[in-house]
Amino acid sequence: MSDNILRHSLRSIWPGNDNRSSLAAKNILVSFIAKGVAVLTSFLLVPLTLQFLNQEIYGVWLTISSILFWFTFFDVGLGNGMRNYLSEAWSKGEIEKAKKYVSTTFAFLFILAVFFVLIVCVIVPIIDFQQIYNTQAESQDILMWATLISLLMTIVFFAIRNIGTIYVALQLPAVNDVLLVLGSVFTLLIIYIYSFFEKGNLVWVVSAFTIPPVLIFSIAAIPTFRRYHSICPSLKSIDYSLGKSLINKGVGFFFIQITSCLVIYGSSNLFVAHYSGPVEVTHYGIAYKFFNLLSVAYTIFLTPYWSAYTDAYAKNDIEWIKKTFRKTLLVLGGMFIIGCCMFITAPLFYSIWVGDSVNIPWQISFVTFIYIVMFNLNNCATFLINGLNKIKVQIITSVIFTIFYLIVVMSFGDSFGVTGIVLSMAIVYFMMAIIHLYQCGLLINLKARSIWNE
Repeated sequence: MSDNILRHSLRSIWPGNDNRSSLAAKNILVSFIAKGVAVLTSFLLVPLTLQFLNQEIYGVWLTISSILFWFTFFDVGLGNGMRNYLSEAWSKGEIEKAKKYVSTTFAFLFILAVFFVLIVCVIVPIIDFQQIYNTQAESQDILMWATLISLLMTIVFFAIRNIGTIYVALQLPAVNDVLLVLGSVFTLLIIYIYSFFEKGNLVWVVSAFTIPPVLIFSIAAIPTFRRYHSICPSLKSIDYSLGKSLINKGVGFFFIQITSCLVIYGSSNLFVAHYSGPVEVTHYGIAYKFFNLLSVAYTIFLTPYWSAYTDAYAKNDIEWIKKTFRKTLLVLGGMFIIGCCMFITAPLFYSIWVGDSVNIPWQISFVTFIYIVMFNLNNCATFLINGLNKIKVQIITSVIFTIFYLIVVMSFGDSFGVTGIVLSMAIVYFMMAIIHLYQCGLLINLKARSIWNE
């Protein structure tokens, strides 16, 4: 009985009864389970890590994690480029071409990783991190080693994580989510063990958060290329002519990532730390982790459709694209209603979650909620645009609005405080979303011309 209800619910949410929709539905269900475990793990990590560190050092860790977020995008968009081209080649049965895309991407990623490792090892030891993080709670040596270890592990991860990208390109994003959650679970176990030892070792915490994901994805490479041996990377399959198209498309994604994602989102903790101090980073970080549940849930829903859009577009199935996009808008409306309920109950949730040790002002909760809503709205449009490989407008809007955001925050950050900084992010994402939704309308109605179709 319950199985019939579940199947009926799935048919009402996901359009069509085709294999593409069915595969997306299965991946969404598995991803919800995996991300549910990941979210539970991340929530358990907050009080455990706060117990091991104090508020100020925990704020430093959140700031370091923001820097790590920057480095995850330093693959110059090659992962997303491979994702689209691999998905298209696989859909058309061009297996040898798919193998060349995988081989060329991993070769370029290896070169980039070596390059960034050398730069980090030279630059990090000479930076004054007490000034950067605005704290005297840790020594310069501890801050330097914590930053160095975290950056090196993140650089390795931005290359090896593309094992998961292969699954995403093949419309199996749930596998990638399972690999990610395994890393989080191992981190939780390590932090739990730490809680029995002395407090305050930031280097231990950094190692616990950054090393397990690298190990998990490295191990996963073995069964992945046994199963998909036809696309296993090899030196003979590196094709520099395909590399040019990968780089061109990748650089486009990189500009989008480094502006709208890296600078606007990734710099938020740094700006808050600089203008308001590490304690406010902790306040915002906790509020963000709560309301980001909306973003996590909506991204789980959207993720299978990126490559599914690519597949449908390659097969000229425009009607399926239209129906699916309308469904994503309806789900977005449901997320907004859920978010309103979350805002109302936020104080109760905070008190249960972290107790009385941290007091989150309602203003921070409100602007964080609005920011997440605008972020989801923009994602609704950009997942379609990215899937159809029509990203030129998105590159332009990302650059222009990021510059606007930086000018505003750097000019008025002192008077804005944390609420003003977060609200600025929300406004920027809203303005980008309006333009991107307009482009989506043109694309799905086959009216896109010139720059709107590039």
